[in-house]
Amino acid sequence: MKATPYTTYETAACDYLVKLHALMQSLQGSESSEAKGAFELPIADFIRHTEEIAGISSSMILLAREHLVSSDLLIREGIRGHFIDQAAVELLLGIELLQIGSQEAGAPSTAAARATYNAALREAISAADKSSSAPASQGIPVGESRRTADFTTVEEAVSALKLSAVGAAGSILRWVQELGRDIAFELAMGTQCAEAIQGAPQTPGQIAELLIPIKAITPTPVVSATTVAGGILGNVYEKISALLDKDAEDSVRTAIGAWLIEIRHAGNIELFDEKAAGFLGIAELKKAAETRAKQDTDSIESITKAADLLKSHSDKFMVLADRMRKLEDAIRLGRIIQMPRVPAILAALQITLLAALAFTGREFICNKIGKSRSQEPGARSQNKS
Repeated sequence: MKATPYTTYETAACDYLVKLHALMQSLQGSESSEAKGAFELPIADFIRHTEEIAGISSSMILLAREHLVSSDLLIREGIRGHFIDQAAVELLLGIELLQIGSQEAGAPSTAAARATYNAALREAISAADKSSSAPASQGIPVGESRRTADFTTVEEAVSALKLSAVGAAGSILRWVQELGRDIAFELAMGTQCAEAIQGAPQTPGQIAELLIPIKAITPTPVVSATTVAGGILGNVYEKISALLDKDAEDSVRTAIGAWLIEIRHAGNIELFDEKAAGFLGIAELKKAAETRAKQDTDSIESITKAADLLKSHSDKFMVLADRMRKLEDAIRLGRIIQMPRVPAILAALQITLLAALAFTGREFICNKIGKSRSQEPGARSQNKS
């Protein structure tokens, strides 16, 4: 295990945000006439800022391990939310470093591409600042949900609970299908990405190794930029991978790979919707809801609270899915880079994000929607799903 100068994830996160703020201030205030990177910041300064952020990020990954396996659902939710937003920022920083190398190779970026990138980086830093400033123990913040309804009989409340469970699961499935279909289409149907899948790295170290040949043929400061890019993109890969349960990671990746192959052979992206519904266990949840509705003998108040909690779970997943969408948008910005091996790196990130999306959706449905009673307020510390 690498040594880290920090004692807790929280202390590292505070320093991380300080460095992000410093980067933004530098990006907004630079007037130097030297060679420029993002926002007209001198390349050497941009590399230095990014290298500092990458180093802290590595420490955060190590220190967050206890959060990722916590028995407290809110802590697990919160750290995943932090990691998604941080990964989007770091990915954009890595893309800029690779773009520096691409420009040295004679592929300058257009004014439109630069404007799009700058806007994305500003938005990503703002989102990471907001989410990572809040303790992971707060979970995924959502607005206060409207109470389901007031019922006069247990039968009415039970019927509403069943509908809430099916409705919440359906919403989660829809978000998984919409974003997942977009990612799967680019991976399975795009020629460049389909080829890149075969050589997609599967560890942070392999990502850095893919960039070694580029360093061998590019001059300083591009060599330095590419070296830092390898480190920070490795961190991005780890943070996306952290959304997956380690015990299920290999099986989920294998399933996603099989889906992509089947979709490509069939030439039908709509297969993704079918695969996702089966993977998330929608049919099983509906059967369980029917069974529990027949057996439910809790009070009206308890059943109503459970229904309200289901809506909250659905809202939380919507927030996570929206953050994953922004991360996918950041990955696609990397497609402008005209460098060998970059498509394979981006494919690896997309495959991992797709696996994380499907796994998180299933976790919400099976361990939250399907077990809503054990997760009512007051039962949080006992839940180890």
